[in-house]
Amino acid sequence: MGSSYARYAAKGALAGFFIFFWLFAAPERRATAGDGKKTLESRPFVFSSALNSGKKAGALVLGQTTFEEAAKMYPPPPFEDYDGALRPVEEPLSESMQSIKYVYNPWQTMYSLFFDADSRLVMVSELYELGRLTEEELLKRYPGMVETDSGSGFIEYQAELQECAVVIATVETAGRTVEQLSYAYTCE
Repeated sequence: MGSSYARYAAKGALAGFFIFFWLFAAPERRATAGDGKKTLESRPFVFSSALNSGKKAGALVLGQTTFEEAAKMYPPPPFEDYDGALRPVEEPLSESMQSIKYVYNPWQTMYSLFFDADSRLVMVSELYELGRLTEEELLKRYPGMVETDSGSGFIEYQAELQECAVVIATVETAGRTVEQLSYAYTCE
């Protein structure tokens, strides 16, 4: 019994070291929404968006789609003072996402689109109906996810999807279901 416990403890210590290294010793892996490494050769990450009505809205390309292009993909709101219109972000979402300057919530969607100072799309956040995607399903879909933050009622996970793109998931702890999935562009 003692030797099997020691093996599990050693494996846990080794796993803890790699998680620590992944998060802190290799900071370029953290989501920075546009303030990361430069690359011209990476393939773009395409997010296929849809309207709540089920009709396809279009493909959003992180780091390339402009606000003007994104706005053309969605129907205009039925009233002028729509509270989801493009607006400045009052304060940075986090220290690692300083490049985010504007947010837009397209009409008839569950998305928030975040843009940098040049009006380029740097992050897409999709709200989920609670219970629609469980934490277990999330971790199966993105097996490289690592817990990056937690607080009262939530856990945040991150995984690199490809060069210049990460997925960030917020899971509510009471029901262990995904509240929000975000896809962030990590290159300049």
